[in-house]
Amino acid sequence: MNYSDNLQSLWKEAKNYLELQKQYLALDTAEKLSVLLSAVATAAVCLMLGMVALFFLLFALAAWLGHIAGNPMFGYLAMGILLLLVMVIFYAGRKRWIIQPLTRLVASLFIHDEEEEQQP
Repeated sequence: MNYSDNLQSLWKEAKNYLELQKQYLALDTAEKLSVLLSAVATAAVCLMLGMVALFFLLFALAAWLGHIAGNPMFGYLAMGILLLLVMVIFYAGRKRWIIQPLTRLVASLFIHDEEEEQQP
């Protein structure tokens, strides 16, 4: 083998390596997006079903409170005030309960841990 044959062989190997790296990147991205989208879809379905269940439970509680108070309006008023209070508490804790966990999830998906990659 002469110098040009070695150079051609090295060039073929480099092109093959780059093509494999491109395929690996595509597969890795597809896997991470699949995990992220499945988490979003699961959360959306659970949120919708939970909202419907919560609506009926709160409606029943409002009717019961109205029955106890003797006027349905008071039950619904109490539930409205309670929901506003819960909304304020939730808004105050949104960073700790929503933003930080989502940031950790996305970061864990897209930022590689060097120790994880070095393990066989």
